[in-house]
Amino acid sequence: MKTLILGLSLLLSSSLFGQNPTQRVVFTPAVAKPGDQLLITYTPEGSALAGKKDIRAVVYTYDNYAWHANDLPLTQEGQTWKAKLQLGKDCGLATIKYQSGKLVDNNDNQSFTIMLKSDTSPQAPGAYAGWGLMRSPNYGLTIPGYLEGVSISDTATYHWMNQEISSNFKQAGSKVAVPFARSLYKFQGEAAMPRINRATQYLMGLSGEENLMKAYTIFSQIPGSKTRADSLQQALEKQFPAGNLARLKAFRQMNLESNFEKKVELSRAFLQKFPYNDADYTFNHAYNVNYTSVYLNLAIQTLLKKDYAALTALAHELPFSAIPTIYYKTIEIAHKRKDEADDKTLLAPAQALLDRMESFKNQRPADYWYLSPLEYQATYEEIFLRSIALTQIQILRNTGHFEEALALANRTQQVWQYKRAELNNEQALLLDHFNKPNELRELLVKSMHENQSSPEMLELLKKDYQRSKGSLTGFETYVEGLKSQELASKELKELEKIMVNKDMPDWTMKDGNGKTVKFSQLRGKTIVMDFWATWCIPCKASFPGMKLAVEKYKNDPDVLFFFVDTEERTPNYKQEIMQYIKENNYPFVVLFDNKLPNAKANDEVFKRICKAFSISGIPQKLIIDKKGKLRFITVGFKGSATGLSDEISAMVELTKKAE
Repeated sequence: MKTLILGLSLLLSSSLFGQNPTQRVVFTPAVAKPGDQLLITYTPEGSALAGKKDIRAVVYTYDNYAWHANDLPLTQEGQTWKAKLQLGKDCGLATIKYQSGKLVDNNDNQSFTIMLKSDTSPQAPGAYAGWGLMRSPNYGLTIPGYLEGVSISDTATYHWMNQEISSNFKQAGSKVAVPFARSLYKFQGEAAMPRINRATQYLMGLSGEENLMKAYTIFSQIPGSKTRADSLQQALEKQFPAGNLARLKAFRQMNLESNFEKKVELSRAFLQKFPYNDADYTFNHAYNVNYTSVYLNLAIQTLLKKDYAALTALAHELPFSAIPTIYYKTIEIAHKRKDEADDKTLLAPAQALLDRMESFKNQRPADYWYLSPLEYQATYEEIFLRSIALTQIQILRNTGHFEEALALANRTQQVWQYKRAELNNEQALLLDHFNKPNELRELLVKSMHENQSSPEMLELLKKDYQRSKGSLTGFETYVEGLKSQELASKELKELEKIMVNKDMPDWTMKDGNGKTVKFSQLRGKTIVMDFWATWCIPCKASFPGMKLAVEKYKNDPDVLFFFVDTEERTPNYKQEIMQYIKENNYPFVVLFDNKLPNAKANDEVFKRICKAFSISGIPQKLIIDKKGKLRFITVGFKGSATGLSDEISAMVELTKKAE
């Protein structure tokens, strides 16, 4: 039966082996050897890239049993695209993907691949292994994102590993021992153990920690081999006290520690003994040794002790992957909550983290090996500009570093393309500061088209309109005309889909003046209830947009807005809230949720509503019709004041029309 399965698997695998049914790619010479120069001709006709003018290519080469990703420069000749590729002397296989924007041609997930030949064996060292591992994602040795959804059987993987070792044992014996043993066991079970034992004995006879680790890995992945794995573990820890397993053991000890102060001590000791090194990526990735969590422990300690000088110093040694998380935890939250002053406290560590991030701009970290240099550049910009840049722009502007802030805002806009209101707002304020009216007008118009604007931007747009028109007559019509009607129509249709008709729980609460408000006495009114709390950053971030909505309906007595404060735990929250509303000039009617006896927070009404509608978390905005029926629930805040105002207005109008 197993022989039959193997035969079928090989038949299926061989049907793809070396084939290019579309002939979109031609390799010249067709039979190539390591060290040769290839001429590669690509004809995109019949693919998603047909007719595209901006085609790019990435080549993945399997050199010395490791993948490498590089850009492949193309030249267009009529309807074809050509490239020259110099193959390395240790290359066994090369495979290519072509792309234009987000469109990709990888031969319909079959790959454009050439397996190199050898004078001494049927295929060059690495050819069989690369072909098999490329299609075996469960073994962790494939090319991430290249052949999406492709996964051959363990039996087929074994076939290619066995072919590789049989043809090129001298080069491959230790290199592919782990996937060979694992796939062999998956194929033959206990019957495979004699060959697996010979493979591990071979590895243990070689010098170096890497080969012993491979033997340990094999036994740790095979059921019933724990004793042998434990024995190898002890030998490794004794022979290599600062090696991979010692690092893993120390990391796990740190990770399991529940006392935070002890965890910090263990984290510091871990980094002193095992400083981060890109060369350790393969092991760290395979065994989940996460340096970000180690550094985060130290960063959080600096936060708790308010030792921002220590955070500044720590920033200079962080690995790339740790920076966005640590920036968010230590800088962005403190900035948004105004826990610390930008100028006195946050600027120095924020700048240090940004500088450390930028040091990786032209230095691809090991965990991004599968990206070509150009792909990494684009990915880096996405990560940097979407994770750190916006808060950094705000801090720079708030601390008077206007030129740096504007340069970063202009750069960040290349990613967001006017679809992020916070960024648009910062860029508008900076352009206004530097008195750049033409650039400011372009920004305001494009931002309004995307409906990603702020009250400050509306004021700037109003000034520009009055300056050019001489008055504000027709301004509101002008603003509405700037908005994308296609986008507005799409959003309206989406709202119509989520409209509901549910019974609303009754409630009674008191407002900021101590007056009792009863839901049962509000029939005939369209009601907007916004549940929020002082500690909720997105709740308060949405208030400028809610203010626009409130002002839009200020002359409509049949539309009522209530801002329901809930889930507060501080003793003087009512006074603090009313002071906050007054200081920010919000024309809001505040209601205070009820606090039940022995309760820790004022959340009686909100709890009942959460239970009734299976919701949780704030901000939660509820739209209720004149009959007391719930019509809309909207959670969170997407970032645009004008977008939120229009969304609330659209829901109010749909609710008013509902029967």
